[in-house]
Amino acid sequence: MLSPFLFKKNLMRALLQEKIALPDPAWSKLNLAWSAFFAVLGVVNLYVAFNYSTDSWVNFKLFGATGMMLAFVLLQSLWLSKYVEEDKKENQ
Repeated sequence: MLSPFLFKKNLMRALLQEKIALPDPAWSKLNLAWSAFFAVLGVVNLYVAFNYSTDSWVNFKLFGATGMMLAFVLLQSLWLSKYVEEDKKENQ
């Protein structure tokens, strides 16, 4: 979210542009989605840490955060798959 302002570039694009070709608006959405996901994950983590027992927080960190990350990555993969298929069609 802040990378365009702090670093004057999209960090997701800098990391992944060699692996996947996306239009500029998609890179911005991808960067925003990951930033928002980690912000939400951080808020949920703090909520669990301060409102539940230490054992519950550890279980959340192990299973809840991992599950949230897996679900988010799968959703991102589904969203990105439309760009990969368009790229394959153009190359044929």
